Amino acid sequence: MDLKRFWKYSIKGHEFMDITPLLTTFSLIALAEFGDKTQLAVIALSARYDRRKVFSGVIFAFALVTGLGVLVGDVLYRFIPQDVIQILAGLLFLAFGVLMLLSKESCETEETNPIGNPLLSAFSMIALAEMGDKTQLSAITLVAKYDSPYLVFAGALLALGLISLLGIFLGKKLCEIVPLSKIKLGAGAMFILFGIMFLAGY
Repeated sequence: MDLKRFWKYSIKGHEFMDITPLLTTFSLIALAEFGDKTQLAVIALSARYDRRKVFSGVIFAFALVTGLGVLVGDVLYRFIPQDVIQILAGLLFLAFGVLMLLSKESCETEETNPIGNPLLSAFSMIALAEMGDKTQLSAITLVAKYDSPYLVFAGALLALGLISLLGIFLGKKLCEIVPLSKIKLGAGAMFILFGIMFLAGY
């Protein structure tokens, strides 16, 4: 990968990195994961087990799943024409947006019964839940669109880490502070907006 593609802006001889892929990934995934089944699982686990071990297991799982998505997206960028990627990305994001607007998720957490080490239990539970989920598919799509695997990976991991920390420290109070319905509405609208932008060639 040619890292020179990252450097987009120059002011008085100083070059600055274009962090659009990082900001786009962070905002989309943070909104999409708020109140999602993964955050609810983190809330349930952290209520019963050591928070540090739970958070460590969750982050390792997110790094694995997102890393795999980034690798797939990088391969797609190399072998699929960019105009085809634009169309596929647009359609996929439109579908995510509509599904999010129609989702009926609540803030009720299910009982969890991890076996053995909480870190390993959190890792396996989150890795299985996120494999093939919208977060991983979004990472694949954004890497294929922007050809910025490092920035997409960083944005996704920062978003997932933040959402997990909010779940761990605020627990069920999180849904009382921020209405889940409004978050889902905003997330759905943002996915649809980006889908339209991708289809329009932006």
